[in-house]
Amino acid sequence: MQGKYKIIREKPYPLGCYIDYDKSLVVRAVYDDRRACGVTLYSSSCEGQEPLTIRLPKDVKRGRIYSARITGIEDIDKYDSYNFFEGNNFFCDPYARHVIGLETFGKDVKLSDIRASLDNKAVIRASQTEFDWGKETSPHIPYENSFVYLLNVRGFTQSSSSGVAAAKRGTFSGILEKLPYLKSLGVTTLELMPVYEMNCVENSLKELGSGIYSKDGAIVDKASIKPKINFWGYKKGYYFAPRASYCKNPANAENEFKSFVKILHENKIEVVLQFFFNENESESMILDALRFWRCNYHIDGFHLKGARIPVSLITREPLFDDVKIWHEWFDYGQVLGTAKPKERLLSEYNNTFLYASRRFLKSDDNTVGDFLKVMTANSAEHGIMNYICDYEGFRLFDLVSYEHKHNEENGENNKDGTDNNLSWNCGIEGRTRKHCILELRKKQIKNILTMLFMAQGTPMLFSGDEYGNSQGGNNNPYCQDNETGWVDWKALDKNQDIFEYVKFLVNLRFSHNILHSRYPFKLMDYESCGYPDLSCHGKDAWRPDLSGYSHILGMLYCGIYDKDDKDKPFIYVCYNMHWMKSEFALPKLPEGLKWSCISDTAGDFEALQQGEGSVSSEKDTLCERSVRIYISEKDPNYKKKGKSKKKQDEKE
Repeated sequence: MQGKYKIIREKPYPLGCYIDYDKSLVVRAVYDDRRACGVTLYSSSCEGQEPLTIRLPKDVKRGRIYSARITGIEDIDKYDSYNFFEGNNFFCDPYARHVIGLETFGKDVKLSDIRASLDNKAVIRASQTEFDWGKETSPHIPYENSFVYLLNVRGFTQSSSSGVAAAKRGTFSGILEKLPYLKSLGVTTLELMPVYEMNCVENSLKELGSGIYSKDGAIVDKASIKPKINFWGYKKGYYFAPRASYCKNPANAENEFKSFVKILHENKIEVVLQFFFNENESESMILDALRFWRCNYHIDGFHLKGARIPVSLITREPLFDDVKIWHEWFDYGQVLGTAKPKERLLSEYNNTFLYASRRFLKSDDNTVGDFLKVMTANSAEHGIMNYICDYEGFRLFDLVSYEHKHNEENGENNKDGTDNNLSWNCGIEGRTRKHCILELRKKQIKNILTMLFMAQGTPMLFSGDEYGNSQGGNNNPYCQDNETGWVDWKALDKNQDIFEYVKFLVNLRFSHNILHSRYPFKLMDYESCGYPDLSCHGKDAWRPDLSGYSHILGMLYCGIYDKDDKDKPFIYVCYNMHWMKSEFALPKLPEGLKWSCISDTAGDFEALQQGEGSVSSEKDTLCERSVRIYISEKDPNYKKKGKSKKKQDEKE
């Protein structure tokens, strides 16, 4: 008994703090157990109200968990936030569902000033404020039918060029403003960089006392050191609370994010969240957080990031039997065993495709074999995520505009960020007005985009890459909460042709199952139709050149193997990444069919789309550093040719 209230032992789980229906306070928290510990309650509605501090006795401790039910607190309904304390150290509950104090992005806040919202179950029941999910359901889109679009919530619409109202810029509501755009692009899955709550200010000096400080090797005054903004958000945070600064109404962050997910689901778009966990984070905390987001926010999947992720525990969690889980690598023998899953939920998210396609794009030797492997990589048991650019490294436009990183603005003497960019600037470093350089860069962008969407794995694009957004050569803008890190929507007007080409590729891919099958190619004629499901070619048909000096590869997709496509077309994609044009032979089609070119990254795209790509000869010439796509169509002269041959035979 302390004061007028009574403290009794309570069950230790679930962790957290709230006011129960009977007006008692339930506290469950983990402490280091070295100093006096407890909880402090605050009231924002009663001016001048002193905080109420309650010390927890040792007899409510089990292990390192203090769990108590506290009754008899006078006017308990007036308290709306709380903090835990241990000795003189005050800290926010890591299990808090709503965090107070971080509503403004980039504001430096002391740890002791960050508080957890105190849920009052009796008030919630009386006000009936529970979120109504209605008939919302998850789209559950298979990997073979998915197109993933990765974005940073703030960076996606924070720029005034986004056209989003100022109050919605950099928020979940801002993304919803762009929903028609995302649907026009063909996006099926939104992947969001970390959206859980955190203090985004790095290297804060407010907690430090007097002393000597250095910057870039020089002694400076403390006031001259400006804290950095962790714009990306890969750090420890409050894993159970959506980020208030990403909301139009920060005070209603929980319902705003729920509404965001609900609207996306109604539009048949999945939501996958990235979670970064420190290597010293407890496995129970990780599992609890993922369970919470799945149950409370109906999330479709998780992209797990961090050094020590309990992958086996997560993949074996019964709650996640219908949830997509992405990671750099899985031990499938341990995770899946000998069972073959009915649907693919796990997916590798590594950079194998990135490296192979970039090297092939810039005409490196010994690349064709690796490129062919990543283009055909597939598995019936799990997904494979393909991407050219991730949040780390160059943007797609910068990949063809810079050979070296330009990260000086990050304040680390250009030492941060990878040096292995595998990029080529097409002749001039950075910005230029030379028409020939600009045209080559656009051609290279279209070349590698073709590789991405013609590959068998699931394609992923980072926001803005579909129309040439640039970061000015900065390949690690983790701290750039400015025009460098934000998506520049003005680039959409400048590079409309790139955007239209992406939409063409998306439509082509998902119009033909042979281009996005769940099952790996067998590379053999198992239908006895005269053609394998996929065959490879070089300058000469049926003779691929996989030597170290080859830069040409043709890939013939046989539509006969596509049981659901009534037209069953043949699709031939020919890549010439050599710096010289080359003549090549087109594979012969079955009688009655002929080739038509529908795309040429070095040609007139609009003319080809209007049906001006008919091919009459058995050979064609492919320009240097370009890709062509051919599709079979009925030959209108086939019958005429047959009759002529019959008449010729009669004469003979």
